[in-house]
Amino acid sequence: MVATESRVALAFGLNIAAGLLTCIGGIIIFNEKLVCLANPSSLGIPFGVSAGVMIFISLENIFGESVNAFQEALGGKGEQICDKMCKGNSKMFATICFINGAAIILLIDFIIHKICPDIDYEPSIDKINTLRQTFSQTDSKYGSDLVEAQTSHGKKNDFEDEPTKRTLNRMGILTALAIAIHNLPEGVTTYTGVMKDTKLGIALAIVIALHNIPEGVAVATPIYFATGSKLKAFYWTFISALAEPFGGIIGWLIAGDGLNANVNGIMFGLVVGMMVTISIKELIPTAHHFCLSKDKVTYSILFGMCVIAFSLILLDYAGV
Repeated sequence: MVATESRVALAFGLNIAAGLLTCIGGIIIFNEKLVCLANPSSLGIPFGVSAGVMIFISLENIFGESVNAFQEALGGKGEQICDKMCKGNSKMFATICFINGAAIILLIDFIIHKICPDIDYEPSIDKINTLRQTFSQTDSKYGSDLVEAQTSHGKKNDFEDEPTKRTLNRMGILTALAIAIHNLPEGVTTYTGVMKDTKLGIALAIVIALHNIPEGVAVATPIYFATGSKLKAFYWTFISALAEPFGGIIGWLIAGDGLNANVNGIMFGLVVGMMVTISIKELIPTAHHFCLSKDKVTYSILFGMCVIAFSLILLDYAGV
């Protein structure tokens, strides 16, 4: 699998685009209409859809790519001369890589929570509701500055005292850094996917971008309440977004000019483990956090699975 210039460019382009969607979540603080759209369901459903897409494409497509790569490596010329021992070993190695990929995500999560036990990846419903109230109380003559609006109205909210501001600011910055660390494997995933199959890479980039929007909200809102500055909130959202293209750089450094069959099998096996674990541990619980209706979460997950399934079918018909 040779890494042509066009594929490398596409991989980095998709990573940059997916990362910038985090910034889209961050600009919610700039517009009253966007704040109104940020209700619990609208934030939770994308997580459910993303989980459905990631689980389906991981187990239906990427795991098979890992097995096929190991069959090619162990059999010499692929599945055609791969006997039953070769096939069994290929699935075993792919499964081992899957487990290790899951372990990587769990280890990253453990380290982050050990260092910062109060970290919160989820945009708080209370903060979003308070942000709505702030916009509704702010006159147009005061612009959109939170501190000026609060002072002019002579009204304090729950986030105005200094200890709370310091806590919120720290939480927002740590959330940005934690999300950035979590997004590194996603950048590697997108790059690896494009190198193997263009349609696979595009599908992965879309699903990653989808759940990056609420993550941007999670970073921007606490920093905005702590500082009253939209620019500072957006700055840290942008910092967390840089992880996607940086993950692509890591993938490029690992892949070089192309992946041999062994490295290909290992990379895809790890990717499956990471994506499934992120879906089960982060995306689905977050969807339930916002959507109190279990049916909405279930339907959003199934919808995501159906969308990616039919998308892959259409891409096959189109010869992509």
